[in-house]
Amino acid sequence: MSTEKPLILVVDDEPDIRHLIRDILEDEAYRVTVASNGEEAREAFINHQPQLILLDIWMPDIDGISLLKEFKQQNSQISVIMMSGHGTIETAVEATRFGACDFIEKPLSMAKLLRGVEMALENRAKQVAQQMEQAVDPVGKSAKMVQLREQVEKIAGHDMPILLFGEGGTGKHCFAHYLHQMGNYANGKFIEFSPESFPLDSEKLVSLAQQNCVYINDIALLSDEAQTLLRHMLESGRLQQTQLICATQQSLEKAIQRGDFLEGLYYQLNTITLMLPPLREHVEDIPELVHFFVDQQTAQSGMPYRRFTVAAQNRLRNYNWPGNVTELKNVIQRMLLLGDEDDIDVEDIEAALQADPEPAADDIEGINLDLPLREAREQFERIYLLQKLQETNGNVGKAAKLAGMERTHLYRKLRSLGIDTKQL
Repeated sequence: MSTEKPLILVVDDEPDIRHLIRDILEDEAYRVTVASNGEEAREAFINHQPQLILLDIWMPDIDGISLLKEFKQQNSQISVIMMSGHGTIETAVEATRFGACDFIEKPLSMAKLLRGVEMALENRAKQVAQQMEQAVDPVGKSAKMVQLREQVEKIAGHDMPILLFGEGGTGKHCFAHYLHQMGNYANGKFIEFSPESFPLDSEKLVSLAQQNCVYINDIALLSDEAQTLLRHMLESGRLQQTQLICATQQSLEKAIQRGDFLEGLYYQLNTITLMLPPLREHVEDIPELVHFFVDQQTAQSGMPYRRFTVAAQNRLRNYNWPGNVTELKNVIQRMLLLGDEDDIDVEDIEAALQADPEPAADDIEGINLDLPLREAREQFERIYLLQKLQETNGNVGKAAKLAGMERTHLYRKLRSLGIDTKQL
């Protein structure tokens, strides 16, 4: 295993600051490359692929916030610390909104800078570990899981786009990594794009995608511009040397009917489709999943080992699991963390599965005013948006207009609040 220190890109138009930061970081054994303007920063980003960027906001050719957005579009996992001698709270908030992990004011405190660098790299290492965790083979010996793995083995070597469809928490990330592992570009990178991070520059997209696996999560939420670009790239054959995997938990046919998704893009993507079953349809895999998550959490997170009794596992098998495998994993984590005994029994499971009833869509009195503001606001948003969806018979596009929101923003908000429009 390599013990080489991470590479850090320092972007600042002031030579004294740029060289001072480089010298200090090199004294700490980090590898450092520098850039004096936006153009040099772009070249260094592509050629050197740094793990962390220290980015000045005010530069002569381009501002740091614009560069931050560019870098995050090309690599959503890159860590960026912003620096500024004339920053404001609004600037710091904007930088954070676009993905900066820290904001440091000038004149620089070198102690604070080094702490920020260490924390950013530690967080990045955790993200990498989580990605590796997602890359494990799908767990389960049920007929549905065996059939899915057989399908993956048959299709992974083809260059046609692959569409993963399933409810939230069914394991789309896991199967995307499994497809990459079994595919023609297993030695290449696994590059994940969200609707927010999808690059809108065709040349950048091609350079990132070549000989790699590109995974687009929640493809139904791509902007109109991103959909148009992706359709053009597929029609022109510019993504031929790429394994393209897209995932959705929404019906793309219904999205087309609502005018939210391009029909031409759908036909480009709908060549190979894998349907991931909800956990309630293969509950016989739950004991194996329990053992897997217990071993994983005790090994990776240092949680104490606790045994789930047969009665506890049987209760888990008889739960509906609206959040699917992800919900099961979260319950197991909570049990390992909060349990006091060596064994976790059925009574512990019952307590963990109990949840407060959802407030009705028009029940404004359902808001608990004793909650902190953020949680109370989430309750209000849930009630408000459920009401708008009821008024529009579940039409998200019309609900977005009533709420004064962009459609993609509303989709993300509904997802964050756990509102499934298919259940309405």
